[in-house]
Amino acid sequence: MAARSFSIPFHPKPIPCILSNKPSSPNTTPNAPLQPLLTFTHGAGGTLTSPAIANFSTGFSRQLPILCFQGNSNLGSRTKMFSAVIEDRKAPFSLGGRSMGARAAVMAATAATKHLVLISYPLHTGDQVRDQILSDISPSVKVIFVSGDRDSMCDLTRLGVVRSKMKCQTWRIIIEGANHGMDMKPKKFTEAVGIKSGEVVAEWIQRSDHTRTEGRIVCNENGQVEWTGWTTASMTLSEAMQETPVARKATPDLAIHSKNKPEGNPSSKAKSTSKRPKRTAIDGGAENDHGSKRVRTSTHNTQNKDPVQDSVSTRTRAATTPRFT
Repeated sequence: MAARSFSIPFHPKPIPCILSNKPSSPNTTPNAPLQPLLTFTHGAGGTLTSPAIANFSTGFSRQLPILCFQGNSNLGSRTKMFSAVIEDRKAPFSLGGRSMGARAAVMAATAATKHLVLISYPLHTGDQVRDQILSDISPSVKVIFVSGDRDSMCDLTRLGVVRSKMKCQTWRIIIEGANHGMDMKPKKFTEAVGIKSGEVVAEWIQRSDHTRTEGRIVCNENGQVEWTGWTTASMTLSEAMQETPVARKATPDLAIHSKNKPEGNPSSKAKSTSKRPKRTAIDGGAENDHGSKRVRTSTHNTQNKDPVQDSVSTRTRAATTPRFT
């Protein structure tokens, strides 16, 4: 990976940036201007060297150039910084961020924006759901969510309901075992899942299938990080594994996302009637790049799983019929 640091004028002080891309090929003109394919920023309290940012940008830049900029913890100011970077680089087409940075990316989107990359989007703090700006996204924009299934600020069921109400087409990557800060246990997986998520998002920007909108990044029994591939909303995890073989520990045959009722043979329907995972009560918590750890467990199951029997079912399917490819 080749990286170049520079600053963009902004009041009261310049915005530090890092532009990363694949190493120059022999045919590349030295020091030629390079437009980022993705303009990206960190969460509140984070920096350009935060592991979640560094790992994601490493994976993304293996395929496409990415510009990451440093901002403060004020949402309004961060949104203005986005606008300054977009204007300076003439690159409004793909915007993204993690946590608070993801909210700023949504707010900074312009009529020219085609993709929004939302990593660890902080959907809720306690009873407050931050979904209005998502509902306002233009139908012409493609949106991808990347969330850990242990993220205490983005319950997967709530996210499913919000996605069903959005006017635009959405995709989602679930990282199994990751929290809000994209930290994994054991820690050796943290860097690998971050890099893999960057690679998958870069591929998604280049080509996406509006009929396959769900995917997972998992850690297998051999200590390797694997991408399941994109699946339809109604496909079960085992069906996804059959299409994209992954050596991994045995997992329940849960629907990846329940916009549709599970289809297939009677046995798969029987599995779809299994009990919901019990819910976890969330204590607001600080929104930062390290993930909120203030979780008050109200049941024995603390994992934020995506239940098969999500209430959106057929009504949601109708509401999210793809509008474009």
